[in-house]
Amino acid sequence: MQKKLALSGLLGVSAASLAAVATGVPQMNPARVLPAAVQTAAAPAVVRPALPPAPPPRAYVPAAIDSALSRWNALRQSDNLPFSSYASFLASYRGWPGETAMRRSAEKAINDATPASEVLNYFRLLPPVSNTGQAKLAFGLLNSGQPDAARAAARTAWIGGTLSDADEFRILSLFGASLTPQDHDARVDRLLADGALAGARRSLGYASAAQRPMFEARLALQSRAPDAATRVSMLSGYEGHAGLIQDRANYLRSSGQSIAARQLLATARITTRPANPETWLETLLTNARAAANDGQWSTAYDIAARADDSYPAGTDVSARPYGERDAYTSLVWLGGNAALNKLARHADAARMFDRYARAAKSPQTRSKGFYWGARAAYGAGQQALSDSLLQQAAASPDQYYGQLALERLGRRVTPPAQPAFLPTAADRATFANRPLVQATKALGDLGRWSDQSLFVRALADELDSDQERILAGEFGRSIGRLDLGVWVARQARNSGANFYAPSAFPEVTLPASYSHQWSLAHGITRQESSFDRAAVSHADARGMMQLMPGTAREQARKVGLPYDLGRLTSDPSYNVMLGTSYFQRLLDQWGGNVPMAVASYNAGAGNVAKWVRQNGDPRAGADIVRWIEDIPYSETRNYVQRVLENAVVYDAIRAQRSGGSGNRLSFYLGKAGAG
Repeated sequence: MQKKLALSGLLGVSAASLAAVATGVPQMNPARVLPAAVQTAAAPAVVRPALPPAPPPRAYVPAAIDSALSRWNALRQSDNLPFSSYASFLASYRGWPGETAMRRSAEKAINDATPASEVLNYFRLLPPVSNTGQAKLAFGLLNSGQPDAARAAARTAWIGGTLSDADEFRILSLFGASLTPQDHDARVDRLLADGALAGARRSLGYASAAQRPMFEARLALQSRAPDAATRVSMLSGYEGHAGLIQDRANYLRSSGQSIAARQLLATARITTRPANPETWLETLLTNARAAANDGQWSTAYDIAARADDSYPAGTDVSARPYGERDAYTSLVWLGGNAALNKLARHADAARMFDRYARAAKSPQTRSKGFYWGARAAYGAGQQALSDSLLQQAAASPDQYYGQLALERLGRRVTPPAQPAFLPTAADRATFANRPLVQATKALGDLGRWSDQSLFVRALADELDSDQERILAGEFGRSIGRLDLGVWVARQARNSGANFYAPSAFPEVTLPASYSHQWSLAHGITRQESSFDRAAVSHADARGMMQLMPGTAREQARKVGLPYDLGRLTSDPSYNVMLGTSYFQRLLDQWGGNVPMAVASYNAGAGNVAKWVRQNGDPRAGADIVRWIEDIPYSETRNYVQRVLENAVVYDAIRAQRSGGSGNRLSFYLGKAGAG
């Protein structure tokens, strides 16, 4: 007990909290008296750590977890260890940070000496994540006497893209007789789509006689050969081949013929779909953005309208890999924006925004698409469609655009219902015994905060039920990681779960003189650090409210506090005091306009002043919703929306502190009209 008490003192976590983790049963924290300046009703939820300048000599960590952490550290720092090193670890410790990279390394490490049984056992547990892994699976299946399955796996690897020279040679040697000309054509098409010219040249000899001239023309285009245009002009019947169109557009753009490239893409009629939808969509997006930047809004829209050429009819884009979804949604968003705001084609805009929403996985993106689709449909006189889209946006009341939709529908943001689950001691014990949970706790005990942050996010990703999420939030509080509850809630929402628990919206103490900014300060903190008290960004912003050292020094002087760099990450009360007072300065600077102050907190007041000159002044009547959407920095645009939605949720949950109930978004936006 003495050892635990000493450790808890260093980490700023109560002995009762550590006991809760050890036993799986939460215990009441002893009463703690906070300084009068920071006392609020939320005080019991606050963790006030005093992080040590260096880790303690050694905390007690279960031997198995201690060993696993050492192995994890070694495996994530090397990509050339033996297959058995990766395989044994991955089989025992699922969901640990860096798992995908380790799986790629494991697949690469499989060689002729690896027993086929081990290879197949591994892939039964963890299917291939790389084309190399797909090839190794084929070899393992063949060596285990499963030729039909081996041929199928080999074909998947062959048409899937890049392989090492050795794997390519081996597939041809072992499975060449079963590969058809169509398989070879598909391989060359994919390699060219990926820009893998050396591999495409090697495989060109296996391509069908009919397709080979087209592939040769594409190779000439990609390598900028002097006869590229001549080769293209000699082709017939490939006008609708997406790969050829993509290579022609890139060739034209790189040779100073951007207008011709845009026209080619805008008028293309695809008959053969792209081998790699992601690179095709990126080509469309690059050219559509260039057209928009030059004011060619009709061309930009026409290019964006080609987005669905990437897939067969009926494809659920939301189920596609992230890179594809991101390029697709960016493209159709641009098309919708062009149609609505530049071309006055409201019905076309509504269709684009609907495609945007349905291609997304997160409620944030879906509600945005449905909201703007509703506005566009309303402008087109399609009232029923507008109402339907508003209803779909309003299904996400914790999101900025869902809140705007609720306002338009005349409905309140109500506090979300909590899952009806009361964990038992057995539930807590089972959860505490998970290796990922044990490792997360151990890293905190060892003072390895940055590594623990990786595990906090990994743990949030691994939870599948509301019961697990509630236990995780409880666990996060017990180890002083309020950010775990926030990440759990985010991942739950992005996975489609309608999850809420108090741990999703933590509370910290706020200086009494800034209590009127309670919800906004919490909204900023949730977005800045997710309530990670020791967070340090790549730009060196620090602590819960992510203050730059220079800003913190200046603000400390203004409020009459001594400046202490260490306290920015060790003392949440100090950090929050400086952060809230700095935010109040920004509010005063912008005449109380909340979105402008929030944008300044993220991007600086100088940038906000520039945007006012470019896009109008919201204080003088500019449409604030449009003004926020027109912020040119995507990070700041997202930041403003997330902070405001957080503040509205905090208000809804704690109506007694907001001076009422309902939807406060328009209040923060400073506008009279709803939505």
